Amino acid sequence: MPLSITHPVFIRDTLTGIIFCLLIYGVVLTFPLLGVFVLLFLPLPVLFYRLKLGRNSGALIAATSFFILVLMAKGVAFDTLYFGLLLATGMILGECLERHMSIQKAMGLTSLIAAGLVCAAIMAYTTSQGQTLSAIMTDYMNQSLSIAKQLSPEIGTDPDMTQKLISSLMIVMPGMFMISFMTTLWLNILIIRKLLRLKGITIKSIERLNLYKAPYMLVWAFIGCAMALMIPASPVKIVGINGLIVLMLVYFFQGIAVVSFFFQQKNTPMALRGFCYFLIAVQVYVLILVIGLGFFDNWIDFRKLSASPK
Repeated sequence: MPLSITHPVFIRDTLTGIIFCLLIYGVVLTFPLLGVFVLLFLPLPVLFYRLKLGRNSGALIAATSFFILVLMAKGVAFDTLYFGLLLATGMILGECLERHMSIQKAMGLTSLIAAGLVCAAIMAYTTSQGQTLSAIMTDYMNQSLSIAKQLSPEIGTDPDMTQKLISSLMIVMPGMFMISFMTTLWLNILIIRKLLRLKGITIKSIERLNLYKAPYMLVWAFIGCAMALMIPASPVKIVGINGLIVLMLVYFFQGIAVVSFFFQQKNTPMALRGFCYFLIAVQVYVLILVIGLGFFDNWIDFRKLSASPK
């Protein structure tokens, strides 16, 4: 039974969750480069205390942390909205996991809700600012490039090249946002599984992540996106490009699950596992190989899951 909001443990743990969120804010604002990585774990305090104490604690942590952030930022901007999305993600993912949804459904539903929230937030923000999305994003990217140039003066300042870079980023931004968000989900699921184990809590749907397999229908979506690249119409091409970006991440997850499965089956030493994962992270050809492994696992069934007892 969830604790009462006046219970000392509830108050203590909820305040702890808020403090963790504020610490992440502090790191992001003080050390921007390090903050890029630390920000990935912003949903974690909300998710952990949502699962440990219930819906009230998670909601209080998310709402209070976001309110303090808005006060610190003196208004609402794209960064603020993204932080709010990550806090909401902890709540949404917690709801999915508490209902024992499969990992595919939990990630899929959370991603769809997040995409809907982003669309709604963008519409509200562009309306309040009286600017088009393209103009706002161009200004935001110019600011980001200016910061990058200050940190790394060797970055070129050719206006034409800068404009081409911004135009290219605008095309792939939806796909890049989704893979960033889905990677954040995956990392938080990996960490929350470890934390819950330490507390003696198990959630069956995330215990065997090396059995992850994407829905077979996504194969046809992948083929459709690839074919869309051959259609002259620019909007169709953009949809195809972004679809392929997202689906490649989905099959990377499946490929890495296959790799992890065989590491476990063969009792591979941790040092060798770490080296292989490092190689996957830094070598693009190995990364592509893992994506291919995940894609062809739909037909070859490397782990023989179809023959496994249910």
